[in-house]
Amino acid sequence: MESPNISNRKKHKDTKNNTENINNNNTIISEKENKREKKNFFQTLELETERIRNIFINHEFHKLDRTRSRINAPKVVSSDTESESDSEVFLSNKDNKHSSHHHHHHRKVTSPTSSNGATTTSPTHTSPTSPTVTRPTSNGLFAPRHSLLSSESKDIDYRGFLNLLVLLLIFISFRLVILNHLTYGVRIDLSLLTISEYHRWPGVLIGLSLNIFILFAYLIELAAAKRIFKNRFCYILRVINCTACIVIPSTSIVAFDANPASGIIVMIMICIYSMKLISYAYENSKQRNFYPDNSSFTWDYKDSTIYPNNLTLKSTYWYMLVPTLVYQLSYPRSERIRKRFLIRKIIEALFLSLLIFYMVEQYMVPLVQNSLKPMEQYDMVRIVERVMKLSLPNLYVWLLGFYVFFHLYLNIMAEITRFGDREFYRDWWNSTGLDYFWRTWNMPVHHWMVVLIYTPMRRRGWSKNWGYFMCFFVSAVFHELVISIPFHTIKLWAFFGIMSQMVLIALTKNLLNGSSTGNIIFWFSIVLGQPMIVLLYYRNFIQENPDLYPPVTYLSTSEGLKL
Repeated sequence: MESPNISNRKKHKDTKNNTENINNNNTIISEKENKREKKNFFQTLELETERIRNIFINHEFHKLDRTRSRINAPKVVSSDTESESDSEVFLSNKDNKHSSHHHHHHRKVTSPTSSNGATTTSPTHTSPTSPTVTRPTSNGLFAPRHSLLSSESKDIDYRGFLNLLVLLLIFISFRLVILNHLTYGVRIDLSLLTISEYHRWPGVLIGLSLNIFILFAYLIELAAAKRIFKNRFCYILRVINCTACIVIPSTSIVAFDANPASGIIVMIMICIYSMKLISYAYENSKQRNFYPDNSSFTWDYKDSTIYPNNLTLKSTYWYMLVPTLVYQLSYPRSERIRKRFLIRKIIEALFLSLLIFYMVEQYMVPLVQNSLKPMEQYDMVRIVERVMKLSLPNLYVWLLGFYVFFHLYLNIMAEITRFGDREFYRDWWNSTGLDYFWRTWNMPVHHWMVVLIYTPMRRRGWSKNWGYFMCFFVSAVFHELVISIPFHTIKLWAFFGIMSQMVLIALTKNLLNGSSTGNIIFWFSIVLGQPMIVLLYYRNFIQENPDLYPPVTYLSTSEGLKL
């Protein structure tokens, strides 16, 4: 029999061994759990870091689209703030990946209760709380995309290249300026502006003579409103007056041997006022047909928006000044005359008009004179070269002329008369077809054609095609008059050039409308078609008037310097 002391010592020893075994087992289990937790933690950290990295990269690339250094940069969207915050998290945590394990600390955990009721403790690793994430499926930096210059790319802005082309055009034009002055010197002849002889300024006399036809038109309508003459006789008087407004001044230009430049300006004035007189007679006749009873007319000149109160000399001349060709009893009016706006437009118009005069005398005249010899010899290669060389200054003059007349001059007249409708043109430069160009580049004439020609023909049962044909026919007649009369020749080149537009419109309307190719063809016809017409008319004019312009003299004998 063992003594009680020996038995107690054995029990104590067994308990101690069991406790050590339990502690060793807990330590092993704890180490395995810590390793597993560490592995999961670092995997989670890697996945989260990769997600934030992808968001950061995408955010940085999105900032390239929003930078102010880019043309037409899109505005900041709401998701940018989220992307920005994620990027900041990534930037702030990018150095913590390798040092995160140094921040782990230990705490006591309770081991299972031993047989004697004692508890043991063992150190365990505590991992920081991390969100549950899934492995990112995006490709980060990469995505299915097309190259910007490929045909598959859409909504690409090429305005940077446009700026480059404008800069190159400026350099080329400035080189031509230097080359022109080295070749010809200064060719501006200020004697053309002298008023020593009345026939040197036929435009002034002819312009003043247009008042005669305006007064006759006013008196005819006044007599018709008061039933002094029968309607049939008044109709004949209107036809005679409108015809005389075109024939007599045109004949005067030929008789006075006017300079072609001033002759073109005068013919434009003749066409404008003849169209105004036709619309003036048409609208008053229509208003008179609304009230066939003479007794219904009440003459009250305070309200000029009611027929026949509009038949006053003041109202008639106000219509002759407003920038429209269609006569109405009332128009939209602006509240006041903006003096600063008016002065600015006048100064701009004067400066650009002098620039046009300078470009015509300094650049276009020598070029067309140098083109006469190749045209006489039918040297097609040199003719094409002359046309292409003339196309640049001709395009400058045409664009400046459009801007001066349709934007500056018409706005000046609208401001003086307080005329409210300032839509004198639309975006014809974006035309993809000739039909859109002819409808938008000259809105006053377009309105006149629709009101005075197309609509009346449609009401009388004519088809659309006949209405289009008559509009182009009248336009071709006016274009031929504007060019042929100042050049003292009738060749019908301008007439057939305008009439051929109908054929081109019919051939290209369904094929090219709405495409960039249509816009390129449109500009091609403008850039090269106009110089060819100018050369043809000028060649014929010089052959018939050889003493009008002296031969071109060169400051340099080098053929390479000739423009």
